[in-house]
Amino acid sequence: MAKFAVLVRKKVVRNTDPLRRCYNGCHFSSVEEWSEWKEICQYSTMAIAMDSMATFKSINPKSEYKIQKKEEWTWERH
Repeated sequence: MAKFAVLVRKKVVRNTDPLRRCYNGCHFSSVEEWSEWKEICQYSTMAIAMDSMATFKSINPKSEYKIQKKEEWTWERH
């Protein structure tokens, strides 16, 4: 039974130009913001979750990762 989950979020660029202009991939006006937290996987122990999170961080250091206990889960499970 899973007690811990590793979650991830990344920085995204949002086009804030009212006319939605984009020239060669560059927006006339934009802002960087963090995406919503999303679950990557679930683990039974904190130690395993920490090891997994360290692996994810080494693969993609630009994203943010966190571990959350099952009691703290606030999103809907599908």
